[in-house]
Amino acid sequence: MGKRIIQGLMRIDRLSEDELYDLVLFDLDNGINVFDLADCYMDGEAEAKLGRVLKNHKELRDRMYIQTKCSIVRGVNKYYDLSYEHIMESVYASLKRLNISYLDSLLLHRPDILLDPVDIKKAFLELKEKGLVRHFGVSNFSKEAIEYLNSEVDGFIEVNQIQLSLGQMRLLEEELSFNMNTDEGVSHTNGTFFYLKRKGIEIEVWSPFLAGFFEGSIFDDARFPNLNAKLWELANKYHVSKATIATKFLLMLDKNLKVVSGSLNKDHIKECLMAESFNMEKVDWYGLYLAAGKMLP
Repeated sequence: MGKRIIQGLMRIDRLSEDELYDLVLFDLDNGINVFDLADCYMDGEAEAKLGRVLKNHKELRDRMYIQTKCSIVRGVNKYYDLSYEHIMESVYASLKRLNISYLDSLLLHRPDILLDPVDIKKAFLELKEKGLVRHFGVSNFSKEAIEYLNSEVDGFIEVNQIQLSLGQMRLLEEELSFNMNTDEGVSHTNGTFFYLKRKGIEIEVWSPFLAGFFEGSIFDDARFPNLNAKLWELANKYHVSKATIATKFLLMLDKNLKVVSGSLNKDHIKECLMAESFNMEKVDWYGLYLAAGKMLP
């Protein structure tokens, strides 16, 4: 399915339709064929903008793997909805905005605490049988939430898209600090990382360079002096950029892991792609982990 870098389209309000067309062509020409959206991005306008490009350039569709998400409802009140009715309505609305006849992948964006796996199975089966969605997954789901879903939809969940970066490593630190009397050793994700690997569920990483939850980039952040020094050291060692090293850190976690780059800058996208072209030593991976302020027992 192409490169291990995914083009995120959350912020394409910054692009004209001609610029978006140019970005899609650039991605495809460089081996990136997965394009990630959500129905809530720009309140649907992200899908609609890509849809206008696809309407004017129908030849692009067969080269693209288009993935969108549903469940987040924004209005007077924000809430999550994974009812059968909402999933079906969301898919039909996304297809209309995108000007396409099917989605390559549909992810459940956030876990509706009131979800019914029977409802979701009904939606998945109907969407599959009608040829409207080819693959299914989740985003920001824990191990237990996936297990609960799988009581009805076992075999459907192929992907979990989650936040992970050198600035946000809860998924990893609970494993590396297991059984330690520290905050890092507390189980925040209940073993979700190794669960996904064991089940063969593809990990897609969003916000690969952010600190915390949308707290800014890790690069040149005064909160991470040791990390940035280590990034520079390894960038010089491997003759690449700091962004390439930060991307490589993530790609080393699993051969099937993919990184969602939300950058619209071609040079930055190339830096992410460069992470696939060299091998980094294990000692350097752990050096980055420690430089990020994490501990090893």
